[in-house]
This record gives sequence, C-alpha cells and structure tokens, in this order.
Amino acid sequence: MAETLLFNALREAIDEEMERDPHVLVIGEDVGHYGGSYKVTKDLHKKYGDLRLLDTPIAENSFTGMAVGAAMTGLRPIVEGMNMGFLLLAFNQISNNMGMLRYTSGGNYTIPVVVRGPGGGGRQLGAEHSQRPVAYFHA
Repeated sequence: MAETLLFNALREAIDEEMERDPHVLVIGEDVGHYGGSYKVTKDLHKKYGDLRLLDTPIAENSFTGMAVGAAMTGLRPIVEGMNMGFLLLAFNQISNNMGMLRYTSGGNYTIPVVVRGPGGGGRQLGAEHSQRPVAYFHA
C-alpha cells in the first residue's frame, strides 16, 4: 500500500467523488482559489470551477445552512470548516436541520451532506483552533 499524507488522501477522495458525481460540491472558507486552510482542496477549482468550490465568508452557521438547502435540491455538499471548533457555530444546522429533516419531512428529503474539518492534535494554534469536538459529530 502506498503511503501518503492525510490531506493528499482527502483531496484525492474529494476529487474522485466530484469526478464521479456532478452533484458533489465543496462549501467553506477559502476552499476555491486558495485551496483551503490546509490545502485539502488545492487546485480543484481549476478542474471543477467556482460553482462547485464555493468560497464563503467566515459564517459557519450560514454556509452550513446553504449546504442543507443545496442537499434538499439534490446536490451533495461537502462542508469544510476551517477547524472543528468553529463548526460548533453551525451545530444548530447540523443537529436540527441536517439531522432531522428526513424525519420531519416524512421522508421527502434526504440530506446527503459531509461535514469535515481539522481538529485536535498537530499545530497548536490556540484554544479555539485546537478543540476536538469529534463526539458531537458521531451521531
């Protein structure tokens, strides 16, 4: 088995899914031209364009809500947070909308959204940047 760095494996997986399914898109801060905070989406905008790699302002709750709406229309968003601690700001969208819409709509909507972002070990970037709230996202 070939060895690779985690961010390269993530980029390859995202690229593979975007190539396989034109409904897959990435939403988050600096995911387009900049390539993401940790370069996971580097150069993907050259291949897929700005409409499938949506750069957003620093507004986690808002762009996660956009992902929920996009999923309701048949798209398959990948939400990339700058770090997992900041994604706690989007937890209302994640738990009350992503997590419940299938059931509260009587099965009319499925919400195929992937939420990802770095957290925990590695670079020590301060308290709010180093949280590891993984247990919140397991459900």
